[in-house]
This record gives sequence, structure tokens and C-alpha cells, in this order.
Amino acid sequence: MRAGLLFSEATHVEMLRRLHLIRADDRREATLRVGVAVAVAWFPLLVLSLFGADGTSILPFLKDAAVHARFLLAVPLFIAADYVVLPRLDSMAQYFAVTNLIPPSKMAEYDALLASSRRLSTGVWPSGFLIVAVYALVALLAFAVPYDVIPLWQRGTLPLQLSMAGWWHLAISLPLLLGLILAWLWRLGVWVRFLWRMARMGLYLVAAHPDQAGGLQFLAYSPRILATLALPMSIVVAGLLANKVIAGASPIGHETTPVVTAAVMLLLFGTPPLVFTRTLLVAWRIGVYRYGDLAARAGEAFEARWFAAEQKLDADLLERPDFSSTTDLYAVVANVYAMRTAIYDIQGLLSIVVATALPFAPIWLSAIPFSTIVDHLVGSLF
Repeated sequence: MRAGLLFSEATHVEMLRRLHLIRADDRREATLRVGVAVAVAWFPLLVLSLFGADGTSILPFLKDAAVHARFLLAVPLFIAADYVVLPRLDSMAQYFAVTNLIPPSKMAEYDALLASSRRLSTGVWPSGFLIVAVYALVALLAFAVPYDVIPLWQRGTLPLQLSMAGWWHLAISLPLLLGLILAWLWRLGVWVRFLWRMARMGLYLVAAHPDQAGGLQFLAYSPRILATLALPMSIVVAGLLANKVIAGASPIGHETTPVVTAAVMLLLFGTPPLVFTRTLLVAWRIGVYRYGDLAARAGEAFEARWFAAEQKLDADLLERPDFSSTTDLYAVVANVYAMRTAIYDIQGLLSIVVATALPFAPIWLSAIPFSTIVDHLVGSLF
């Protein structure tokens, strides 16, 4: 994916492009990146588990739902999100200028904000910071996680009592996954910063706008886009729960896991547009005063003309333009009073919840006897 309006191309992707390992076509590029990631993060674990030590690690590896969920599902989805999420967030950033929400006097500030966002999205020091943060987390996990929690296929006689597969997971596979997660959280921070600065730029908001959000309702659809990220993040969590179920635990006792995961996803991906709440509240107050005064004066003029003592009711009274123009004005004023001060979209929030719940569905279904599922399906059909 090429550099966009708001986000620059990731440093490692640019390096692969310069080495002519990927081409400009998005589909081909995404496929190759996914293939490289799986070949680096998952395939060596399979090989090392199969041929490492005495060969007894392969069965525990194959039964480890978490490792397959991370590197065969979550990692490819995080990579594919580059081609789904970033272009659409770029389009939303551009929409501020296209719809004339930005006053001419603020265009230079808007352009500077875009440039600073691109520098923050990728660069030498952000990339370096993420690398340090990733390996700091890996080191923390290496020494903080109890040994009996480590999967059997990762245990061995090497330092830290790890096998070759365990060391590859610790040094290569896990950092790759954490790097993708932290990179997306960093980009989310860049997006929130952009919205925060835009909310304080003095935008030209129309209180009577039919979207009932001053012209900013388009931002309410960003959670639908960001739901693409909720899915792989939820897959990582669901993989851990799946391992517990495979080990004999019942998912019935872990109801809070998907609920807490959904709450975190809603907080991360559903709340960024709320940074405009104060701006919309100010626009609503000003609009209520201005349009309310206009409606009052128009109503006084209307009543003075039509409620005069000498005014007679005739057949074509209701067809006169005064009635339609006053009705139109009051419809506009009603938009102002109905203006929302919080940007949200119920369907967008539901899409985050559904994307979060989806990876947990097979786990919960596994707790229901197959005969019960069949009986329920038959009962619903007949």
C-alpha cells in the first residue's frame, strides 16, 4: 500500500518494495506479505516442533489453538487491514477539506496537521520506539510468565528452559505479532490525535445540517471500518480461551472474557469521534440561539399578517407561499434543536461487538452437545 494523505507506508513495507520483493498491486502485495509473515512466524514453529528434541513436541503444537489463531488468522488479518482501514481513514481525513468544513484561514494548519500525522505514523523514531517496546514486552513475558503456563512444545533444555521452537516463538514469532498489534494501536493514536486537533481548529459547522451533527456525521462510520481490527484482536484472546477448553475447562465459567474484550474494543474503536462532543455542544448552543431567534421573528411576522382582525379565510389561503416558506423554515430550525452532540452510529458499534464475538462463537458452541444443536435446528425448521 502506497503512502496516503494521513498515514505513511510502513518502514518494513517500503524496504520490501525497494528490494523488489513486492509490487505496487495491492492484492498481490498483501498476499505476499501474508505469505512471508506466515512463513516466518508459524512454519518454523511447525518444523522445529516436528524435528526438534525427540519429536514429541509436534502433537502439543498441533493442539495449541492459540498459536494457530495468532499466526494463521490474526497476523494475516492485521496485514490485510492495511489495505482496508488506512485508505478509508485517509478518505475521511480528506473529507474535511472536500466539504468545506475547514475555513480558508485554517487550510495551512490542516495541511501541517496532515504532514505531522504522516511523520508520526511511520518514521525512524516511531519505528525504533515500537521495536524497543515490543522486545521490552517480550523480555517481561519471558521472565514473568510461570514455567508451568508455557506450552509443552516450547519447553526444552536451552536457556530459559525453552526448546528451539520456544526460542523461535520468543525471539521472532511473538515480536511479529506484538509489533503488528502495537503498530495498529500507534496508528489509532495518530487518528485520535488528528481528530482531536481538528475538533479544536474552528471548523465551520452548520447547526441546521440534515445529518444532525453539524456536517460531521460521516465520522460516525469510522467504527465500522475499525471493526476490521477488532476481529484479529479478539482472535488472539479467543485462542487463549480455546486452549483452556481443549485442556478440559468449560467456557461456561469464562463469560466475562468475551464481554470484557468487547468492552475494550468498543472503547478503542467506537469512541474516537466523541472528541468532537464539546465542539458540537458549542455549535448547538449557538445554533439554538440564532435559529431560535430567527424562528421567533418569522413567527411574529407570520401571525401579525395572518391573525389580523380583518383577515378573511378564503379557499386559496393555504396555497399561499407564506405557509410553505414558514413551514420550511421551521423544519430547518427543528434540525438545529435535534442536533446531536455525540457522534455515533448504532450499526457501527454493533459491528464492533459482532466482530469481537465471532471468534468466541465456536468455543461456546463446543460446550453445547451436538444433539441439542440438531434438536434446536429441527425444531426451528418444523
